[in-house]
Amino acid sequence: MIGIKDISKKFDSRGIAGLHHLNLTLEKGKILALMGPNGSGKSTLLNIISGKLTPDTGSVTIDGRCLMVNDQKTAENINVLKLLIKSVTLNIEEEKKMQLARDLADIFEFTFQLRQHFEELSQGQRQKILLCTELINNPETILLDEPFNHLDPFSRREILAGLFKFIRQQQLSVIWVTHDRHEAFHFADEIGILNFGKLEQLATPEEIMLHPANFFVAQFLGYQNFILCKKHDVGFWMTPWGVHHQSENVKGEEALLVIPPYAWRIDEGSFTVQVTSLKPHELQWELEFGWREQKFVGHFPLSQKKSLQRMSLSLKPEFKDCFFISL
Repeated sequence: MIGIKDISKKFDSRGIAGLHHLNLTLEKGKILALMGPNGSGKSTLLNIISGKLTPDTGSVTIDGRCLMVNDQKTAENINVLKLLIKSVTLNIEEEKKMQLARDLADIFEFTFQLRQHFEELSQGQRQKILLCTELINNPETILLDEPFNHLDPFSRREILAGLFKFIRQQQLSVIWVTHDRHEAFHFADEIGILNFGKLEQLATPEEIMLHPANFFVAQFLGYQNFILCKKHDVGFWMTPWGVHHQSENVKGEEALLVIPPYAWRIDEGSFTVQVTSLKPHELQWELEFGWREQKFVGHFPLSQKKSLQRMSLSLKPEFKDCFFISL
């Protein structure tokens, strides 16, 4: 388990960079993907947890041995099996060291490379081996600061698949800094989004995608279609398509209607839009609301491509796929 209580760290007099009164608890066996713009404090948090940085305030509690994984490690050019066995620091018999090496080779699918020398391997295979030289000592907590970012997407996904298989089997706790939303949503149990050193939202992948906490989180997750709406009555909002009920508790007199790209439907009698760009799966258009024009993006099946090539379309959102967020 990892416990982070009221952590703050300032790097300048303005106090913009760093972390600000951050609290976080990660249970044993859970994987947390930490996301946010560059400079939002992700690596700072990992460096504080690992002990490389001292926070100005707050405390960190970690159960068991903590391992920080990055790209900076190298290895001598020896037989891969010998390299793994040599990396064991646990006080165990030689036979058990060999078994640990073979188990990792099986999980990460490099059994056939055990007799090869390190420098004979591809870059992706080397990264697997380097990772396993650290995992072989059975850490309880792992910190990942984008260690495989320099690899091609296929190699990175292959290593991550093996790594998270191992993590699930061993019930390890993981905090993983990543900029890849698809990988985060595929592997993580929870996603935390940082901005200017503050934790904007911490939730499951499904919860954070369906219910972003605010405009920043929605934008960061890739939502592009936002329409300002005014409250009509308690639970009801006035939209360009009429009054619609919103069951969620949205505060204030104004809110943003968020329309996911897949929520648009062709519907005669609604607003007519001007198509500005058409890609294989994506349509972009402009629509005038009152005094200004707004650009929107929609996703449609390829089978509809011909009908979408017309210069104007009547579109409206499927409101069951949309949601409101407070301003």
